[in-house]
Amino acid sequence: MNQLEGRKLKISVVTPSHNRVEYLKVAVMSVQVNVLAPLDIEFEHIIHDCGSTDGTKEYFIGNLPPERIFHIKDQGDNKESTKDRQWIQATKDLRKDVPPSQARNICIQKASGQFICVLDDDDVFLQRTIHNFASAILLNPTKKFFTSDFLRVNEHLQYMPKEDYYGWIYSSPHEMLQAIFDSCHFIQGNVCFSKKLYDEVGGYDESVGMAEDLDLYVRFLIHGHLNVYLPMISHLHRMHTANFSIGCDRNKHYSDLKDIYRRNENTLKGMGIQLRLSE
Repeated sequence: MNQLEGRKLKISVVTPSHNRVEYLKVAVMSVQVNVLAPLDIEFEHIIHDCGSTDGTKEYFIGNLPPERIFHIKDQGDNKESTKDRQWIQATKDLRKDVPPSQARNICIQKASGQFICVLDDDDVFLQRTIHNFASAILLNPTKKFFTSDFLRVNEHLQYMPKEDYYGWIYSSPHEMLQAIFDSCHFIQGNVCFSKKLYDEVGGYDESVGMAEDLDLYVRFLIHGHLNVYLPMISHLHRMHTANFSIGCDRNKHYSDLKDIYRRNENTLKGMGIQLRLSE
C-alpha cells in the first residue's frame, strides 16, 4: 500500500539537544541548506531542547528560526500530562538528564511528515540527504525503512580515515537480525523510516540507554520490514569527548546487544535468531 495516501511527501528531521549550541547551529544549517529540486517534496526540522544552560534558548530567540524549524516547550515534570506540549520559538525543558529515546519520542509526536530522519545535534547532514532519501521513498512506495552510509569526523569536522560506516545488503529481515546479534553489523543514525512503522512497533523504548536506536531498528526487522539500503553518505558523525558513542567499545556493544536480545528473547528465539557475538 502506498503510505503517502495522496499527500505530498514530507520528511520530518528530529533533533534532541542538550548544551551543544555551537554544534547545534551547524546541524540546523546543514538541514536548512538541503536542496530538494527537482522533487516536489517538503521537510521540517523539529528540535527539542533538553534543559540546556549554554545559551541555546537565547540563540533561538535572537535568530527567529525559519518556518521549518519548530521548538517544543516541556514543563519538566516528566508526567503523562506533559505529553501534550506547546510549540514555541524559545525552548524550555527543566529536566537535566532526558534520555535520547524520550526526547526523540517527544519530537516525533509533533512531526507532521510521513517519514522521519533522526539527526543528532552534533552531526551534519549532507546537502542532498533529504532529497536522496525522498527519491528512494518515491521509488519504493511500499517500503518503510531506509538506511545509508556515513562518515566519521573529529570535533572540527575533519575526516577520520579508516572510520567510515558502510551498510550491507541483506536478503531478509532474518539474515540481518542474525548479523546484528553476531555483532557483525549495526545501524546508527543513518536512517529514514515511516512514522507509521514507528507507531506500529511502539516508538523508542524510553527505558533503553545508549542503544535505543538499534533497539528500535531491531523491532522494525522483527516486524518483517527489511531496510532498503542506499549507497550514499547521509551525514557526518562527529566524534568528540562529549559524544555518547565515543566510549562504546566492544564490551559495551556486547552488553547492549545482550540487553536488546533479552527484551525480545521469546520472539527472536521463535525466529531462530541466536545471540552469538562473534569475536
